[in-house]
Amino acid sequence: MNLHRLSSSTPQRRALYDEVVHARGLRKHYGREHQRIDALIGIDLDLHRGEVLGVLGPNGAGKTTLIEILEGIRAPDGGSARVLGAPVQEPSAMKRVRRHIGIASQHSVLPPLLTVRELLGLQRTLFASAVPVDELICQLGLEDKANARLGSLSGGQQQRVAVALALVGDPQLMFLDEPTSQLDPQARRAVWDALDRQRKRQHAAVLLTTHQMEEAQRLCDHILIVDHGRVIAEGSPDELVEAHCPGRLIRFNAGSHERPDLAGLALRPADPAEPGTVELEADDVNAALGLLVDRQRAGLLSLDGLRIERRNLEDVFLKLTGRQIRG
Repeated sequence: MNLHRLSSSTPQRRALYDEVVHARGLRKHYGREHQRIDALIGIDLDLHRGEVLGVLGPNGAGKTTLIEILEGIRAPDGGSARVLGAPVQEPSAMKRVRRHIGIASQHSVLPPLLTVRELLGLQRTLFASAVPVDELICQLGLEDKANARLGSLSGGQQQRVAVALALVGDPQLMFLDEPTSQLDPQARRAVWDALDRQRKRQHAAVLLTTHQMEEAQRLCDHILIVDHGRVIAEGSPDELVEAHCPGRLIRFNAGSHERPDLAGLALRPADPAEPGTVELEADDVNAALGLLVDRQRAGLLSLDGLRIERRNLEDVFLKLTGRQIRG
């Protein structure tokens, strides 16, 4: 599969921000010989101050391995990376910059007997500059649980605490591995707002992995789509949609016309999201609608529930990585 590099990865984009993460040719494998699994194969990545970079990919694509290498938790087998100027392969250098980094792991393990306020207060003492604990508790909707022991919290509540732990040190850089996977829409938006505040407060940079396409569309300035350890596409959300899913989607219910005659129409059939619907891709929506209405008037077609939609990041993701369920 060819990598599509779009305009926001050009030097003009890089000039807008100070670079905080720079990686070239990152490689990582697990196992040996015939059992070897290549988790990362030559990943290049740049992240700049004030920017949110999203890393999207199916399960097993290499996202968590990538973020763990950049955090200094896992050593790469090839290539190089610098985080806030520190080489990730040098533990002493990474130790010096870690005070400026906030981390929320996908499966954070929190001490069950401490309360939310106690844990955040303890974490806050590790940093010279820190965000007030009560401010974070309020931002993330944890007021009712501030004095509850962590072991009594739901998965979603613990996930919000993990995000608060990443924010409490007033970081310049944040690594967030699926930080909202267990959250309902209200809690998810509270996390989004908290991240946005940190961007404004510290001009902070964020590297985010997520399976939530709405989240990536909403938060990310730039996106890498990763599959089988490689970057297969990158760009802003709008650039990716325009490059891979241009035009508009026309969706309607064919009614009694189970197999409507669409021969001769300059339309591309799409995979229907709902049984009994017809989905067509059209570059010229007005021309397409004219042709469809003509056929409806001739009794050759039904257009019940007609909708016209712009394709989105989820369409791009499915087109590039396929619809097969993984993991």
